[in-house]
Amino acid sequence: MKIRFLIITLTILSLFMHISLEWVVPFCETTSSYWYFANKRKIFNEAKVLVIGDSQIVSGISPDVIAELEGVLVEEVLYLPKPSQQPEGILADSLEVVYKLPKLKKVYVNLSPLNTSKNSVTDASRQLFYSFGNFSSHTITHPLLQKAYFSNLTDFSWKLIVSVFPYFGLSSNLNRLVYDPIAQSDVPRRKQEFKFIQDSMTKNQGSWVWKFIGEDPTLKESEEFPNLNTQVLAGKRDLSMQIWWECLQLWEKRNLEVVILRIPFSPKMEKDMMQTNANFVADMFFRAVTTNPNKKKVVVFDFKSVFLEDYQYFADLTHLNLKGRDAFAKILKKVLFDHAHSTSQGM
Repeated sequence: MKIRFLIITLTILSLFMHISLEWVVPFCETTSSYWYFANKRKIFNEAKVLVIGDSQIVSGISPDVIAELEGVLVEEVLYLPKPSQQPEGILADSLEVVYKLPKLKKVYVNLSPLNTSKNSVTDASRQLFYSFGNFSSHTITHPLLQKAYFSNLTDFSWKLIVSVFPYFGLSSNLNRLVYDPIAQSDVPRRKQEFKFIQDSMTKNQGSWVWKFIGEDPTLKESEEFPNLNTQVLAGKRDLSMQIWWECLQLWEKRNLEVVILRIPFSPKMEKDMMQTNANFVADMFFRAVTTNPNKKKVVVFDFKSVFLEDYQYFADLTHLNLKGRDAFAKILKKVLFDHAHSTSQGM
């Protein structure tokens, strides 16, 4: 009798958490809100172009621009980037969708030191997966994804618990609201961002200028970042590099063209990265790809130096703002046009 009562209680508790989750998520930080809605995206099986990556794409490239570049309908662009996304998430999402898209021809993805090194974003991405990520068979059976997400039984058990009782996945967010005055004062803004993200998912597949809630956020040259230190980005995360190569193999098997982008960070961050040589690993990967004769369908466009003096184009250290997104779109269109033209001339 006690066991049956416990089972009924836990079932009711689980149902309550799932039903009320959307009421709780607006109190969480921006990235959690985005991941919550990202899992509700619908897969259009007639899609011809896949866009995947992290928040640099979310803030810097819209589906409309990709559609214009590729000469397809906006509905034929499947837009799946997520903030803090790492190569394991890109591989997992690719495995989930590429076999369901018979008309898929091309993949756009961004690669930077943030997803080639071991840093705080790597850890954040892992926690976001536990809290909001899809519990697919690929994450369990694929050796590299298993290593990234479920290296031990505890990780697997935690993901199971969060899947049944989703409030546990929000604990770090909600706990801060109890003791952190800064988090408490940020709640009104978080709720606004939640609504803007929700609206962006409905109208633009999730394309949203980071932190935009009605007024274009703009980074000032005089703004100081005392904790800015990109030294950690100079290191190489071996698992990340293995997964990046695995992604390329997967896309090659599907005979897809691949466009790898290095979207610019803010001038302050790019200049700091030059001093710490933080671009070294990503640059080595780019060279390996572009000099590999078997990678004829893969092109790399490195834009890290295009906005080194243009602070007004950035919302913060790592994201383009609305003005920057428009400026970047013009550059991207010209570069891709020139590339297509030079390729056709050489044929």
